[in-house]
Amino acid sequence: MTVKSATKKKLQDLGIQENYAHELADDRKWDDVKLLTPVEIAKICGTDSKSGEQIHNVIQSAGKGKKVAAAQTFSVKRKRRGRRTESVRSLQHYNEEQKMEQIERDFFETREDPLFAQIKEAAEEKKLHLSPRMIHDLVIGLHSRGKSKLTAKQVKGVIESMSSALSRTRVDPFEAVGIITAQSIGEPGTQMTMRTFHYAGVATVNVTQGLPRIIEIVDARKTPETPTMNIYLDATDEKGKPFNTEEKKVQKLAASLETTLTSDIAGIEVNVAQRFLTLTLNNKNLRMKDMTGSEVRDKLSRSLRLFVGADDDVKPKELTIVPGIKKEEEMADLASNPPTYTDLLALEDKVKKVKLKGVKDVIRANIQGPTKDTGEYYISTIGSNLAKVSEFQGVDRSRTYTNNIMEIYKYLGIEAARQSIINEMLMTLEGAGLDVDVRHLLTVSDVMTSEGGVRAIGRHGVSGNKHSILARAAFEVTVNHLLNAGVRGEVDYLTGVAENIIVGQPVALGTGSVDLYYVPNEE
Repeated sequence: MTVKSATKKKLQDLGIQENYAHELADDRKWDDVKLLTPVEIAKICGTDSKSGEQIHNVIQSAGKGKKVAAAQTFSVKRKRRGRRTESVRSLQHYNEEQKMEQIERDFFETREDPLFAQIKEAAEEKKLHLSPRMIHDLVIGLHSRGKSKLTAKQVKGVIESMSSALSRTRVDPFEAVGIITAQSIGEPGTQMTMRTFHYAGVATVNVTQGLPRIIEIVDARKTPETPTMNIYLDATDEKGKPFNTEEKKVQKLAASLETTLTSDIAGIEVNVAQRFLTLTLNNKNLRMKDMTGSEVRDKLSRSLRLFVGADDDVKPKELTIVPGIKKEEEMADLASNPPTYTDLLALEDKVKKVKLKGVKDVIRANIQGPTKDTGEYYISTIGSNLAKVSEFQGVDRSRTYTNNIMEIYKYLGIEAARQSIINEMLMTLEGAGLDVDVRHLLTVSDVMTSEGGVRAIGRHGVSGNKHSILARAAFEVTVNHLLNAGVRGEVDYLTGVAENIIVGQPVALGTGSVDLYYVPNEE
């Protein structure tokens, strides 16, 4: 191999990976490289046709004097079974101002209201901490009463009233917040119906709501029955051009996210007599999925590890696969040693399930929008894979959301999981028309996440891991808990609610939290 160093250096300067540049510069001048087609580039580099097209575009753009950074958006990782191309994104810079704008976007206009500044200033003078949300609610309430401006006396009255209301909402020491929370969620929960709602314009798909969804959340299910995602996008792409307001660009990204199987882009026919499969590619579906026939052929060959024949090497329309044939030369022995009918059926089943494109577990991706306020489009999906979707260029990781709580926990941590439990429960209850104070939901989420992981509220989680033996026994499998505690010699100090009720003594809450002693007068 005689590698032209000047050619290799020029290719590397364009951002093409060193191993690709090395293969392309093998006994070729720069002018020879410019004449190569995408299919030839893919064959020389030993990669798929999609990467071949990207490299070809970089080379051609360089010839026209354009500065291109497309080749820098992907990297190649070698594995034992070949090569794999994947996108690598750098860490996202945290912008505090932008994040606060997102958090306060619901009352962004209210901040410009004179009443907002007036109330905020008066609260600071009284050393009363009011969050922007509280002040926003006050301003909306005042406007509903026809007040657009307040006198100094009126402002003082509002602040005093707010201070009094806040003090009344505080929890008293030794109050039974757990029991109150259980009652406050359980009572309206009995009124919840087994409701579902249609998903994002797709009438055939229903998203779990109502009581089943609440059960999923408190049981800390690894995967919800209907996982979904809302994928928001960056305002501009890597070249600084508008992105999330361009429908075609968003559609292209949605096509790359949605799982594409062989059966989605080709008709599969089984030739029983001659023992081979014929795949007739659907050009319309290929365009929708942003794929080419050569790319489908490459990916099928890699996944099945078989020789895939084509009617045309550049733009194939029909592909042929024979069970057990790994190289074209082996076709000569086919007549003397034909594959069995069982092998043919097994290959047909395998071909139908080959994933050609998309993210694992993302079954469908639909474009929603444009929104009235910003005119942006976003992608809603059936199926969820937060970690993989976040790797795609153009995805706004700070706003993308999934209803899979365990996925959020694994990817973003326990604090994000805690917040998602609150959000999901609140949305489900509001969707059923029930009004539950958010502080009860805060209590539930805190209990579920207090030990650094997401625990279910049940015998395999919170209730089954209580320190009190009697409290554990009162929940489920009574005999087992008592027997195991006796074997281990555990001691119950009767500090909780259930265990004190069982033994018939006052609970150490409220009035029971105070011990009274009578000291008789000896005189």
